[in-house]
Amino acid sequence: MNQLKAQGVCFSLLAIAVVIISIFWQPTNNLSYLIILGVIIFFLGVPHGALDPIFASKLFSVSSWRSWSYFILLYGLLSLVMVIFWVLFPLLFMITFLCLSVLHFSRDLENTAPRITKLLYGGAVIVLPTVLHYDVMVNLFTLILNQEEGLLIVNFLRIIAFPYLILLILSIAFESYRNTFQAIELLSVSLLAIIAQPLLSFTIFFCGMHSIRHVLRTQYYSQLSWKKIFLNSLLPMLGVLLIAVLSWIFLPESPDYPRILQLIFVGLACLTVPHMLLVDRVKHPNH
Repeated sequence: MNQLKAQGVCFSLLAIAVVIISIFWQPTNNLSYLIILGVIIFFLGVPHGALDPIFASKLFSVSSWRSWSYFILLYGLLSLVMVIFWVLFPLLFMITFLCLSVLHFSRDLENTAPRITKLLYGGAVIVLPTVLHYDVMVNLFTLILNQEEGLLIVNFLRIIAFPYLILLILSIAFESYRNTFQAIELLSVSLLAIIAQPLLSFTIFFCGMHSIRHVLRTQYYSQLSWKKIFLNSLLPMLGVLLIAVLSWIFLPESPDYPRILQLIFVGLACLTVPHMLLVDRVKHPNH
């Protein structure tokens, strides 16, 4: 069993454990709960994007202070564009972010997986929570956006949730014959997204599957030691922390809960775009 399969099994066991706990206990949307999840996302989820300089160094031969300055400036400008996008067109921003997230998460599966299976997997943690947690999803999206726009997105997700689930079940059945490990991952992600509280299911998936899998692939791609991987992530993480503090200061005044929620998800969206563009060059170097 290779590292990725072992990581997939560990994630699946964690997801099933969270599912079982969630059957008997659902956390409330209180501030301390959100802060805990936010801290977990920062320390276990964000670091996988902090490894982007490794890709920049290998793909574009970024090595001098000048070339690093250009890279950081471009990366920052792309993130800033997303912030402006959120301020001016929040609904379009959220639709774009959700679509990009589906594409980005879909790459967690092996390249041999059918494209439809990968897309279904990538969108599970976004679409399936509306099956049992419609009210919670409405509350989350209306706090990030507003009442009308939040309802619009969640109602659409709920409309497609049941046909989406049917297609996922068919994909799991197909993968159980073709790739047992992949079928287990699909099943565990689906159950996690349906049963666990939405913020919890997203955190477990984002940190326990997506982030760790990306780190493992980065280490394999770069052939760096784990010590060097850690050291490479330190400076970008400090940069993200600084930006998060400044964003908190300049966010519009509002109660702490929606403010933290916006900081987490708008922040992730702003980092996702340059991260996706860079990582995509690894898979498609000639484009």
